[in-house]
Amino acid sequence: MSVDGKGLLVIISAPSGAGKDTVIDRLVQMQKLDDAVVYVTATSRKPRPGEADGVRYYFYSPEKFRQEIEAGNFFEWSIVHGEFKGVRRDILGDTLRNHKIVIVKPDPQGMRKIKSQLPEALTIFIMPPSIEALQRRLEHRGTETPEQRAVRLRNAEIEMAATPEYDYVVVNEDGKIDETADQIAEIIRKEAKRPRHYDL
Repeated sequence: MSVDGKGLLVIISAPSGAGKDTVIDRLVQMQKLDDAVVYVTATSRKPRPGEADGVRYYFYSPEKFRQEIEAGNFFEWSIVHGEFKGVRRDILGDTLRNHKIVIVKPDPQGMRKIKSQLPEALTIFIMPPSIEALQRRLEHRGTETPEQRAVRLRNAEIEMAATPEYDYVVVNEDGKIDETADQIAEIIRKEAKRPRHYDL
């Protein structure tokens, strides 16, 4: 399936706790960008309190996720923090046809898989100011056990090593979330002027 012209596919990655979801919420909900949507990723993890299916994630059981992989419905998928995460080919194609800007938020291994198949996608990495700042944010967030935080910090160092592979790297300084969102919105607006072509 070929998709021309309409949507700019924007891949935004960041280590856990770097503020990716908050920045993306600013871009979409505060309408810093015209007609931008977040692609809803599928995951096999259980919903956190207050999370609804189909808003930030589609929640699949591990069994259903495996069935969808075997059916060839995933454009890319990976196992992140012990759970499946992935981008469905059909939903991504529909979203790109219907919106000007489509934001996908995989980790670096997911970015590589998407970029290898859709080289015209725009890639942005959100960096924390330091690993220490990231650790403070994860502790403050309080959604993980100390063991889970340690895993996320180890993964963060691996993910941050991938930054040279991204088109743009933006540092999200403490207390400057709006400035970070403005900087990313400016990059996306500039890049959206170029026509793109995707084979899905």
